[in-house]
Amino acid sequence: MNKRVHERYIVEFPARFVGEYEGTGIVYNLGMGGCKIVTEHPLTIGGMVTLYLNVPEQVFAITVRMAIVRWMLKYEFGMEFLGMEEFERERLVQYLQRLAAAAA
Repeated sequence: MNKRVHERYIVEFPARFVGEYEGTGIVYNLGMGGCKIVTEHPLTIGGMVTLYLNVPEQVFAITVRMAIVRWMLKYEFGMEFLGMEEFERERLVQYLQRLAAAAA
């Protein structure tokens, strides 16, 4: 049974995270509720960070003010988005809408 509320899209772009942990990684899937990031930087389940998603064709990264690590598998981490400014949320919605349209 899939517990996800939001559709996920296969992507590949860099991201940076700061907070309890700092580092960079590559986002490999993305939805309104979270993403999977691959990084060599150690994270632990329950760790809180701010994520900067460097999505293609955007001058500035989309900022997820608060994200939590929900699962891990060696270098892969599942991040749940807990808090975003409305402007950033709208930027993410627009980006995901473009991905959905391209997949249709």
